[in-house]
Amino acid sequence: MIKYPSHKKDLILITGGHLTPAVAVLSELRKRGFNNFLWVGHKYNQAGNKEFSPEYQTIKNSNIEFIDLKTGKIIRKWTRETFIYGLKQFYLVFVGLFKSLFIILNKKPKLILSFGGYLAVPIVIWAKFLGVKVITHDQVVTPGLANKIISRFADKILVSWESSKKFFNSNKTIFTGNPIRREIFLVKSNTLTKDFFNDLPILYITGGNQGANEINKRIFPILNMLLEDCNIIHQTGNSTTTNDYQKALDLQKNLPQQLRYRYLVKDYILADEIGEAFNKSNLIFSRAGGNTVVEILALGKLAIFMPIPWASHDEQTKNAEMVKSTGLGYILIQKDYLSAQTVYQTILLGLSQYKKEKGFDNRDLKIAIDNAKSLVVLDAPIRVVDEIESIL
Repeated sequence: MIKYPSHKKDLILITGGHLTPAVAVLSELRKRGFNNFLWVGHKYNQAGNKEFSPEYQTIKNSNIEFIDLKTGKIIRKWTRETFIYGLKQFYLVFVGLFKSLFIILNKKPKLILSFGGYLAVPIVIWAKFLGVKVITHDQVVTPGLANKIISRFADKILVSWESSKKFFNSNKTIFTGNPIRREIFLVKSNTLTKDFFNDLPILYITGGNQGANEINKRIFPILNMLLEDCNIIHQTGNSTTTNDYQKALDLQKNLPQQLRYRYLVKDYILADEIGEAFNKSNLIFSRAGGNTVVEILALGKLAIFMPIPWASHDEQTKNAEMVKSTGLGYILIQKDYLSAQTVYQTILLGLSQYKKEKGFDNRDLKIAIDNAKSLVVLDAPIRVVDEIESIL
């Protein structure tokens, strides 16, 4: 029987807004013998949504205790339209502070491992005052307000990009890269593409864990035309607010029979399916979150990005621009006048570049893939856990 050092029994509280790097680090922690975890996150996708979040489903399936934390964001621009929302968020900030204090006093973690975002702020603040060690990992190129606040209370700040180090205290900032879940490299299933009985390329449309209504509503009108040129894996999200998943299923039922089996609809791509979705796709249409971008770079996939325009410091556009610089990426700016027809023409361009084995910069696709992979730190989970072990 293996005997692990006593510190590997210490409770590690994991929290923050980014699931996939946290899961990658969790996997490495378990490989090294750590087995005492608590996860603090969002149980539901969105306010008013009755569906469980992918975060909650993933962690409960991992047999880890999950605590749902409701807290608020700091509203920086107050207008007549945002006033009521801002007051609600201000109230939730105090609710989050109170509940976070109770969680730490009750559970007594030895380490807080934060993956950024407003959810982690109250946990990290109380941890500092109560003498609990804090490590935070930042995934974005330019940190937002929440991550800047967290960094002031953290004992160590781990960053995904060398260029991000300048935003933080140099004495406690370490470059580790962005942890990538190993599942994306492994094709464990054939459930998504088993009915694609043709030689057409595969388009993977995803808005991240929660889906993206702004993407979905531009895909639905052009679906029939797209299916003439490609197979589609469409991850819609499961929001009960937009009902995009049900809309996609209804569209699928009404497709001509020869097109119906070219369209695979999923509300959420499971861990055992994500490798199939990424590796078998030839073109990806997605948001430009830090984790999605790193996974696309690691796999060397052509991608069309529609960055979230309201992301802090326009971080998603900067993420997308980084992929564009390699030749793999193309950027569509989300505006009201961005039409479904423009999206259609851009996807056709992407499919054409794939067939010609060219990047979006018209250089050989292999050059773009090599450029992309050079930006990725494949052993990032190991580096992060090394820092965790050094502090416990």
